Amino acid sequence: MMKKLYIWLACLGVLCLAACDSGSKEEAPASSAKTEQAQPAPAAEASVVADAGSAPQELGPPPTKEQLDAADALVAFYNTAASALANPYYTQADVMMGNVRYYLHEWMLAPRPDGGAGKPLAARLAAPQGMFTEDESRAMAQGVEDMRQSLDSMRADYRSLERYVKDQSIRDDGVKGKALAANIEKTYERFSAARSSYMGTVEARAASVEEVLLYGHPLKRQILEARKVFGLFSRTAGLLTAQKPDREALEQVKTKLEASLADAGRPPFPASPDVERTYREFLKQAAEFKVALAKGLDEGFYNSVREELNNAAVGSRQAYNVFVREANPE
Repeated sequence: MMKKLYIWLACLGVLCLAACDSGSKEEAPASSAKTEQAQPAPAAEASVVADAGSAPQELGPPPTKEQLDAADALVAFYNTAASALANPYYTQADVMMGNVRYYLHEWMLAPRPDGGAGKPLAARLAAPQGMFTEDESRAMAQGVEDMRQSLDSMRADYRSLERYVKDQSIRDDGVKGKALAANIEKTYERFSAARSSYMGTVEARAASVEEVLLYGHPLKRQILEARKVFGLFSRTAGLLTAQKPDREALEQVKTKLEASLADAGRPPFPASPDVERTYREFLKQAAEFKVALAKGLDEGFYNSVREELNNAAVGSRQAYNVFVREANPE
């Protein structure tokens, strides 16, 4: 029997590095031309080879068809929202912030990124009727509008900064440039807060249907722990947007990440060896993120460490997608 495999996307976990390549393609990630942002995978069905007795013991009756349909619709919307926010229109904020931080170090500014049109994406982010409460729907709509306004403001200040950098007649020891950079960073923080709040609402509602979609699934523990791991990646990305990252919060992320990786990796793994091999590769990639996070806490979150974190996050997402494809034969 085919069982629904709950997929938790992590496409927002792009870390804002201080150095960004202005010549990268529009589809490139916000952080570096050397990394490739994994595309979100759609919700899919998984065929898992397992013994009859390997399924987890569940309390209560299995979900009804109506509950499964509602859960499927919610996860589908989560995937749509996550995919929309991974579009260059929204990730241009990360690109601009990365470019500005590079400017403050090297006094060179990359061209403003072309993010494209935002209206079609905003429409995809609109809360479906009846899926969220009225208060949640209003907050989500406000979040989308706050992101739009923040992007407009960031682009306007970025244009001013571009003109300033090109004007060789100005001699003010970088005063205006620093002021514009500070404005962009302040607006970026508002953008990040709006994006996090929006996805926090969607994630919370999606999490509420985990038990429905994973009822009796033999890989329930592994899938839930993978979701936690990707959530911790995103949490790290959010913390590293601050000028002075919260060290205590990052330590807590590291502790939780270690616990989730340990729980995800413990036997048994009730599936075929090929499926287990791909999941172990995901865990290996995720462990690289843990190593880089520990390095950052010990040495500081310099460009090289942030790139290691980003590479590990992207590699983990790609490895998890391979696991999903292996567990979902055509």
